[in-house]
Amino acid sequence: MIKKYFRYIFRILSILFICVLIYLVYIIFWIRNFNVEQSKAVENISVDLHQTFPIIRDPNGCFGVVATVNEQYTDTLLFDTQASTSLAKQEVLDRYEAEYWKRKPMPTFNFYKQVYFSKLYKVNDITLGNGKLEGVIFTSVPKDNGMYNALYRPVLGRAIMENIGWKFDMDNNEMVMFALDNEQLLQHESKGFTLIKESVNDLQLYSEQTDTLNVMFDLGSNYDIIIDKNVYETLRKRQTPRMYINYRREGLTDTIAEFHDITVFCNGIAIPDCTLSYIPSIDRNIAGNIFAGKINFILANGDLYIKKRTDGALQPIKDGLPSLGLRLNVRNNTICVTALEINGPAEKAGLMLSDKVIAIDKGAIEFDIMSVSSGRLESYIRQAKSLTLEIERNGERKIFVIMRKRISI
Repeated sequence: MIKKYFRYIFRILSILFICVLIYLVYIIFWIRNFNVEQSKAVENISVDLHQTFPIIRDPNGCFGVVATVNEQYTDTLLFDTQASTSLAKQEVLDRYEAEYWKRKPMPTFNFYKQVYFSKLYKVNDITLGNGKLEGVIFTSVPKDNGMYNALYRPVLGRAIMENIGWKFDMDNNEMVMFALDNEQLLQHESKGFTLIKESVNDLQLYSEQTDTLNVMFDLGSNYDIIIDKNVYETLRKRQTPRMYINYRREGLTDTIAEFHDITVFCNGIAIPDCTLSYIPSIDRNIAGNIFAGKINFILANGDLYIKKRTDGALQPIKDGLPSLGLRLNVRNNTICVTALEINGPAEKAGLMLSDKVIAIDKGAIEFDIMSVSSGRLESYIRQAKSLTLEIERNGERKIFVIMRKRISI
């Protein structure tokens, strides 16, 4: 009887093992097919492709490029070196007249701990200057996805970016797109730059406070540098962080630690005034787009070429919570208070997480989801010496005045 029972269990486990194995093999072939499809997107690009654009950055620090989709829709596409696919809202893909391609066979997890089996769509062509991408595949982001409001513009992901060369000349405010198959172009564009092999996914940084720090280079991250728990534990013994609570969604918050004014070295280049943030829900080492703006860099075949900036200008895009001690963002299609510095000006004034924002500075500034997602509203708050907020809490409206040094109500 016992032997019969164990044989039955063994058969069940064997069937489960075979099913899992088949599923994993299917995923491997699916990913290979996807990568082949995206490599085809650049097949017809000329080997002499060399196009210069002005650098476009939004207040969050994101880099972008103006493109024409399907020869009729002009849009600004943002860059993300770590997004596996390109991304767009479903209604944007409908406007592009994109065709349904496939559904992802593996789940996608977002920052809000939501799980999705994403739908993929293909657009016929995307024109960037004199270069044309054909059959670019986008992941659809529906309205019930927590990423929806943050995705205020479509994103070009890693699958496309790694098949083209991209030079970001911050000194001259120019971006160059060039064909990777042309070795002479790469040599010409990288003159004066230092090559760091395979460093888009593993870039080594150093600081006196953290020692060696291996990070992903992520243009889709609106931060300077994000650190993991191990680095945080080392760093907090040497410097007292600024702490704030971040409201992700109902019942889900992060306590984030910020370390300021740290000089980081990248391949011998000193990069001062860096902000290092520990975000428990991410818990990874990442160099974001604010860090990227502090150097000249080239992306090519997963490699990174870097050069020190020589213009002497201060970095115009700042990382970290504004000095008023709060951040406003979108949750459930509502603009509300999503971050408060512990014992900071906004918290002392009486604001609470998830307070719904009705008016800012008595209506002196208009705001909407686009101004929040693009970073324009945060830029306004960052420059303000004081802020008057009318909020709604539990059906009751209240007015708070937040000041940098003293608080009055």
